[in-house]
Amino acid sequence: MRLNVAIVGAGSVNWMRNIMRDFFQIEEFEGGSLRLIDPKREYVGAVREMLLNFCRLTGKDFTVDIFEDRREAFSGADFVVCTFSPGSMDAFWNDLELPNIYGINLPVSMTVGIPGISAAIRTVPVAEEIVNDMEAVCPGAWLLSVTNPMTAVTTAYNRAAKTVKVVGMCHEIHALPMYLGPMLGLPIPKGMDIMTYLYSYLKEQGLDYTVAGINHFIWLTRATLKGEDVLPVIREYCRTHRDIRPEGAGESTYDNPLVNHGAAKLAMCRQFGYLPLAGDRHQVEFWPSLCNPRNGWARKYGVDKTTVDSRRTGLETSLATVRRYAAATKDTMEWGMSGEEMCAIMRGILTGAPVRSIVNAPNQGQIGNLPRGAVVETMSTITREGIAPEMSGDMPGAIGSLCRLHLDVIDMVVRAALTGDRQLLIEAMTLDPSSANADFEDIPKLCDQLLNANREYLPRFFR
Repeated sequence: MRLNVAIVGAGSVNWMRNIMRDFFQIEEFEGGSLRLIDPKREYVGAVREMLLNFCRLTGKDFTVDIFEDRREAFSGADFVVCTFSPGSMDAFWNDLELPNIYGINLPVSMTVGIPGISAAIRTVPVAEEIVNDMEAVCPGAWLLSVTNPMTAVTTAYNRAAKTVKVVGMCHEIHALPMYLGPMLGLPIPKGMDIMTYLYSYLKEQGLDYTVAGINHFIWLTRATLKGEDVLPVIREYCRTHRDIRPEGAGESTYDNPLVNHGAAKLAMCRQFGYLPLAGDRHQVEFWPSLCNPRNGWARKYGVDKTTVDSRRTGLETSLATVRRYAAATKDTMEWGMSGEEMCAIMRGILTGAPVRSIVNAPNQGQIGNLPRGAVVETMSTITREGIAPEMSGDMPGAIGSLCRLHLDVIDMVVRAALTGDRQLLIEAMTLDPSSANADFEDIPKLCDQLLNANREYLPRFFR
């Protein structure tokens, strides 16, 4: 089977080293073309060398080329993969750190909050342009995206799409076994991959469950084990535990900002009766009472800020891994599947085998009390024809209310980003819950400071 894949943000060494290892281990993918697009020449060059070595090691027949012209790269593509961030770390520093001046300090800023809004207005116009290019030169192709802020970017893709099929993907659900293990006695068996666990093993054990929400704010809204409702069991666990560490584990130092033990999750379940599933570092950005000066900007819940410096260090580590893979031999190459679901979806589309996965897609009624057309995250089945979302019912209580609020903000942000409407952007920032930590009259000043700092990537606001 031959296929043509264009990758926007192909210099993303964090994603490419994992996704492309998966890609080259899929037996059906025999050859074709891999078209790399990224202005970061050092990074995308290293990725190209890695992919050429993967061809040598596996005997697959792919051409691997770097493209300057996006439409040229997209011409005749079967898939376009997106993992891009306009301005990269320099612009991201502005998103994350400038709001601190006004009292807004979030740990990740890849989703919501003022930093997430700043990231969205850089990224959303590019998302629209990508789909417009695809409609022109590869109509009907699939766009598979892991680009954040996921909800805003996937909204922009879908508003521009006519024939292009869009799949927004996030791996936060992969933490589920960490919680079902201690709570329900359903840990992931040793050696089992996460997709088998989520979509086959749990069903075999008699667990029927529903996950729904918006990206980085998904919830276990229904769970029955062999016909018995086990949400009460989960609620009792959360009532009697502060986090999921074993008894006697002592205090955690949280040396790694990417790791925590679910204290925010359990606190939210105690108060709302349902268990959120995305990482705490994302969850706390949705709810200001979980991330403010009184709780040490979520430090109370074991959440540390992911600084831009730490991200730069991580990039260099990932770049070193890419270069190691580029020089690997059959004896030294570290194969192994990453657990990401993208390549399984690609394989299913090409072979005609339906694939169950959690995806971000416009609401067609799969969540009854969220706005139609808004991008939501639910279980779905992906086929050659498109995405068939699973009906997930309503988002309960205050959870649904907060989802609606954030979707309203995201809609305003997307419209502001595409039109360059400063006043609409100010209104969106003012409505976002994270602005509660700023002074009301300072929000226009913060808006202008962010616009000017990232001006190079925001031409629609300066024409």
